[in-house]
Amino acid sequence: MTDIWIVFAIIAAIVVLFAWDRLPVIAVCIGASMALWASGILTLQQSLAGFGDPAVIFIAALFVVSAGLEVAGVTAWAGQLLIRQAGESRTRLMVLMMGFVGVLAALISVNGAVAALIPVVVVMAIRLGRAPSQMLMPLVFGAHAGSLLLLTGSPVNVLVVEASENAGAGGFGFSCQPAPASRCPRT
Repeated sequence: MTDIWIVFAIIAAIVVLFAWDRLPVIAVCIGASMALWASGILTLQQSLAGFGDPAVIFIAALFVVSAGLEVAGVTAWAGQLLIRQAGESRTRLMVLMMGFVGVLAALISVNGAVAALIPVVVVMAIRLGRAPSQMLMPLVFGAHAGSLLLLTGSPVNVLVVEASENAGAGGFGFSCQPAPASRCPRT
């Protein structure tokens, strides 16, 4: 019974440290795993196993790609292109914006795509004299729809593939792999 209270205390400390935002996120994460080890809840191997997990590394890489797109100015360029293509038509702007964020969310992740495009969408709304809230909700809906297009679009997809492989059912991915009764198109 005391182990669960120790875990709750560690989780509470993590939440406080994330909210305080004075320590780097990686320091808080490593500190959490070390606290679980020091308290005897996990072995050292168990507490460090998550950092080598392919799903964790993949999800972290998606956030790096998202930040790189923003820093490189790709998202700002896309916002200017969207405004230019949409003109004064609100409907055209919504369709183009939702299509763009859907493709971006499919390639990186829903969180990364929305985080990268929120400033762009707010600036677009202000320039066009629209309320930002009228454009942010369609942005989120488009991102969530787009995240289901590819395996990389959602961290949940990556976790499901890993769980499927661990259960022995095999995974799924981008390529068509021959199965016993192959349904792959012949090329």
